[in-house]
Amino acid sequence: MLFLAGSTLVSAQTDEYDIAGALRGRPVPVFKSDLTGLTLPANAEIIAEGWIDPNELMDEGPFGEYTGYYSGNKGKDYPKPVLRVKRILHRNKPVFWSTTVGKPINDIHMIQSLNRTATLWYDLETMKVPGIQSVYIPPEACGRFWVVVSVKQMYPGHSNHVGNAVIASTTGHYGVKGVITVDHDIAADDWDRVWWALATRFDPKRSAQIIDRGRSTPLDPGLPIEAREITSRILLDACTPFEWKNKPSEIFMDRAVLQKVSDRWNEYGFEGTSPVADMIPR
Repeated sequence: MLFLAGSTLVSAQTDEYDIAGALRGRPVPVFKSDLTGLTLPANAEIIAEGWIDPNELMDEGPFGEYTGYYSGNKGKDYPKPVLRVKRILHRNKPVFWSTTVGKPINDIHMIQSLNRTATLWYDLETMKVPGIQSVYIPPEACGRFWVVVSVKQMYPGHSNHVGNAVIASTTGHYGVKGVITVDHDIAADDWDRVWWALATRFDPKRSAQIIDRGRSTPLDPGLPIEAREITSRILLDACTPFEWKNKPSEIFMDRAVLQKVSDRWNEYGFEGTSPVADMIPR
């Protein structure tokens, strides 16, 4: 929980211990360091304590990153602050917890997907964007670069409002390169239905919008290493336009027949739970 909370985009005024405690449903045990005065987790395996002088900088990297590429030797252009370790606290026979880097999907991509999905959904609610049904920043996209949002449209241009709100949000303004908006009948993390929406509700000329300039991350390997401050973005509106008077008629299978097939699934010689149950309208 502390790793998740510590990697989540929250303001400097928000205490990550409070977030972890809320997720756990109970307070996080802590103690105050007699060296630095900082509040430290009492159940940590290993703690490295020290001091950072903002005027002491050193070159850094290159490192393997969550993108599946090395970061590039940017140390000479962007030197980083140095931590001078003064003390190491540890439990008896401590567990040294490491994380992996590389191509998706690993633990880093799952963590980024979880926390950025949550903070983006909160951003959209805080921005008073109505109708948000679900939000997803997929780990396959490194948990950062692409966003899918499901929305129940209420007015003309609503789906476009959502796409623009994403790239204007605290979470989405930095590093996001693409947003896919789908209607409320599709969950944002249902890739089968997202592809279906792009195939049947999307028109490239009407539904795609290119944003020329947006804030990028220096770790984006899709941009040349000497020019990674700015990225272009694309909004893909895979929603049936709200203002259409004659919308396409969608096929729905007969509910009674689906229920009968689901109830008798095992009688037909198939094992396990019927997949037909998921097709029955609720």
